[in-house]
Amino acid sequence: METLVRMRFGSHVYGTNTPSSDLDFKAVHLPPARDILLQRVKPAISITTKQDQSQRNTAADTDFESFALQKYMSLLLEGQTVALTMLFTPEEWLLESHPVWREIQREKARWLHRGVSAFAGYCRQQANKYGIRGSRVAASRAAMNRFEELIETHGIRTKLKDVWPEVVAFVSEGHEHVAIVEGIHGDGQPVRFLEICNRKIQEHASLKEGHAICKRVFDEYGHRALLAEKNEGVDWKAMMHALRVSREAEELLLYHTITYPRPEAGLLLQVRKGELPYQQVAEMLESGLLRLEECQMLSTLPEKPDYAAAEELVAEMYRERVTA
Repeated sequence: METLVRMRFGSHVYGTNTPSSDLDFKAVHLPPARDILLQRVKPAISITTKQDQSQRNTAADTDFESFALQKYMSLLLEGQTVALTMLFTPEEWLLESHPVWREIQREKARWLHRGVSAFAGYCRQQANKYGIRGSRVAASRAAMNRFEELIETHGIRTKLKDVWPEVVAFVSEGHEHVAIVEGIHGDGQPVRFLEICNRKIQEHASLKEGHAICKRVFDEYGHRALLAEKNEGVDWKAMMHALRVSREAEELLLYHTITYPRPEAGLLLQVRKGELPYQQVAEMLESGLLRLEECQMLSTLPEKPDYAAAEELVAEMYRERVTA
């Protein structure tokens, strides 16, 4: 195995480390020639000093993860946060650096694109889990109540498409996080959805199924929002990372780079320590998600990365590896 890069990773690079922060290292490597030939290359190698995996890391713990070159390039082209963070980690945090890694960095314009679904997905997951605005609770409650009214009038087996004018009327009331969207069915035919807080209910679903989805959303959001308002059950570290990731995605989309340490490191540390009110952090997460949508439209990054160039890079390096 030949190391292409090995670096410090995590809070020390972000500028958000505390005395309890563990040591985190990432790397990219060329697999052994024999593994390449026998098609048994492991995507990643992970080593941790922590004995009890159910416990959080402490300052005494060290995590190391190294990606095979092909896996790393795949993550990078997908726009995964770990790969992008590695790409933009400053020289001062690199412990080893091979010419191939420097080539990957120089050619970053080939790998970057405006698809930041991995960033947005992570932010939305954390926002939904720990930072729910009251409007989401209200939207899911209103939808659940409307489905109950429709069921009482039309019966639980009625399809959503059969009461579509009433669905349109509900959406036109102007609830936040409620919309009608269109998509393509598995058979290639267009299909309409009622979207409630990012959950889509297909028009062919029954009223019973639609109500069940809305109730799950309401129960999830309502319970978590209640806990969060009491500052209970909030993973402040996870919220900090969600906020960090949203700011990184914004910078990437607009300026084609990600800065480390993070310019907003002071704010992130306040969030991590739980020094800011829950509602304030929740609002920042929500506005960050909206800003991401705007930045995607404004971004001058290409729609897709250069898959062919990435494939050729990996092929060339693996070819050299097995013929050396």
